[in-house]
Amino acid sequence: MSIKGEPTISVIIPLYNQRDYVGEAIESVLNQSYSNIELIVVNDGSTDDPSKILKKYKKDITLINQENKGLAGARNVGIKNSSGEYIQFLDADDFLDKDKIRLQVEFAESRNSDISYCEILQYEHNSRRLSLNYIGEIKDMFPHLYNFWYPYPLPVHSLLIKREVFEKFGLFDEELKANEDRHFFSKLAFKGVIFDCFPFIGGFRRLHQYNMNKDKFHMMENTIRYYKKINKEIGGQYFIEKFSYTGYEMMRANLTHIYSVRIVDGTSRKELNEIRKLFRREGIKFYSKPIPFGFRKFKSQPMFLYCYLKRWRRKFASKKNQSSGKIRL
Repeated sequence: MSIKGEPTISVIIPLYNQRDYVGEAIESVLNQSYSNIELIVVNDGSTDDPSKILKKYKKDITLINQENKGLAGARNVGIKNSSGEYIQFLDADDFLDKDKIRLQVEFAESRNSDISYCEILQYEHNSRRLSLNYIGEIKDMFPHLYNFWYPYPLPVHSLLIKREVFEKFGLFDEELKANEDRHFFSKLAFKGVIFDCFPFIGGFRRLHQYNMNKDKFHMMENTIRYYKKINKEIGGQYFIEKFSYTGYEMMRANLTHIYSVRIVDGTSRKELNEIRKLFRREGIKFYSKPIPFGFRKFKSQPMFLYCYLKRWRRKFASKKNQSSGKIRL
């Protein structure tokens, strides 16, 4: 369905315990300079009672209430209940630039893009500080999705996706409670789907204390699930040809890298210990050989020592700046 030649855009907002932020997400869609939009909010078993907020928008949204299924399940329900030619996802704690959909639709239509992505600004909720991790055009998307030493290139609300993509390749894997988007887009990149880069800052990712990625153990559990699934689906020979390592070695290297980053960023000793226990249960040993760190390539134990040194230096520098009254930007 189209209005005056404008394709319908289905905006899907999964909502789980983001009552304080979902109003701003909805407003950012209602204030778009593009008119032909259907807005679907999937309340995924929220326990913080967002009904008062959602009631305000009852004439403007299609509200679906369901038991908690996780992000993948909520997005899938939204897709199944949508009618647009394009799908735009928006997490309930994020928001869009007012021209994002109009300009990206024009770009996608001109290029006949199955998937296009734009730049996203990081928005620190408490300080209101903005920062941009520039993505730019990526010719070979798969390594950037598969390898965690690259910044994640596709925040889900940066994307505009043709409905045909889901009709051809299926929906998100609901067994994954995190990295479900990474898994889906990795499959698409592997199958040769082109991700067109739209050079525009189209949205904002809100950083706050309740972001899902703050739960390091939960993220690590689902990262392991991601690797086991994608390695099995793609098969071993591809990784030898692409990276000169097996998929299993690449998984171990990536997990070693993530663990190293967790050391540097100040993750508690208790959380680090839980992650090590998880690795042991999964039969995963540390493996550092293919990791292209910005510093030197260490074997795992000297590498971890180096990471702890970086952690202590950061902590010391932070205390020094606080005591001197300086704010480090």
